Amino acid sequence: MRPVRTIIAVMFAAAVAVTGCSAHTTADQPTIAPTPQPPVEDPQLPVLYPPPPVEPTSPVLADGRYPSYIRTVDRHHNQLVVDLVQVFDGQAARDAAIADGMARDKAQYLGVYVRNQNPRLRTLALARDLRLDLRGGDCQAPLNHQLTKLAADARSMSGSIHTYYFTLTVRAGAVQQVQEVLAINAC
Repeated sequence: MRPVRTIIAVMFAAAVAVTGCSAHTTADQPTIAPTPQPPVEDPQLPVLYPPPPVEPTSPVLADGRYPSYIRTVDRHHNQLVVDLVQVFDGQAARDAAIADGMARDKAQYLGVYVRNQNPRLRTLALARDLRLDLRGGDCQAPLNHQLTKLAADARSMSGSIHTYYFTLTVRAGAVQQVQEVLAINAC
């Protein structure tokens, strides 16, 4: 009976060696969690993880009135490219001009001063019922003709002296009204 016990003991030891079992418990062994894999997109299968919702884009400008220079009138896409400015009147105009380096004797006669310190351009959509109030323009002319005049006035301001600036009325992300304003002393 002794040889049978020896044979069983040897077979048990061999089985332990082959399977890698030892006297350690599973509590002593670190647990390794499987790495989650991203789902594979297959047009035949339903999406398991829906993509995050697309956030609505906010309008370029909030509702309000904005003094600006118009850089481009794009009639084909019904949009304007504008550069927002600051406008000062009266004593505030003289103070701002002097603060920007204009000589006091030259600034003393200013009624309006336009400051443009930020070169950022913004592209704004034009509303379907756009209203244009242009100096020397025909408000009864077709919108296409008025936009041509607006583009011509915007191009004439490309030098260092800007005769006009434009006040834009923005509502729901679109320009509702463009008003042309004289930026220099009339006399």
